[in-house]
Amino acid sequence: MLAGRRTLRRHRESAPGLAVVAAAGPSQHDAEPHVSRSDDDPPRQWDLAVAEIADRLREVASAMAMHLRTIAVMSEDAKVTSTKHGDLTLEEIAELLPGTGEIMASVGECWWKCAYAARGGNWQLAAYFVRRVRSLQRKLAVVRPKYSGDLAAFEEQHIAPALAACDAEDRPAFDRAFAAATDKANELHVKWAKPYIRWTLPDEPPKDLDLSSQP
Repeated sequence: MLAGRRTLRRHRESAPGLAVVAAAGPSQHDAEPHVSRSDDDPPRQWDLAVAEIADRLREVASAMAMHLRTIAVMSEDAKVTSTKHGDLTLEEIAELLPGTGEIMASVGECWWKCAYAARGGNWQLAAYFVRRVRSLQRKLAVVRPKYSGDLAAFEEQHIAPALAACDAEDRPAFDRAFAAATDKANELHVKWAKPYIRWTLPDEPPKDLDLSSQP
């Protein structure tokens, strides 16, 4: 069972006051859990289990509420982190993260290389680039949560079939999955108020990789 306790920590000498953070530790009840005996009455065991779960939920909710209140009253000094090059605020760090444009440019390059790797019969490389697209889009869902629902659906409905086709080394299935995914991506560009972005597969394969099948 979680037991909330309060830990006071001074954030810097310049920080106004103390920051209160919620910490959780095992209670005495957790250190000595109830172990039912074979001759315990089953209804009584059930009642005890339900009561214990209810107690745990109440204490978890209390600890979370304390933690959220702590964040809400965090001082401006507490929102600054120090590096060897200087101080950065949380907002400045967020601005340094790659945005939609940077991530989607990398997605487009991986998608291009994936297609030509599959055409060359290098299925392991094609699968690698499909997984790269999946990883990049998961990062986008974190930094731009407004896209998370569409990206999750896209992964399930389009990335998964493309990856399965690579694993099966099934060129017709891959071509269908690739075309469907490309069409859907362009539809999402329209939905996300960027109808001027329409991705098409370049006529030429990339020159920086051997895309042919490996011996």
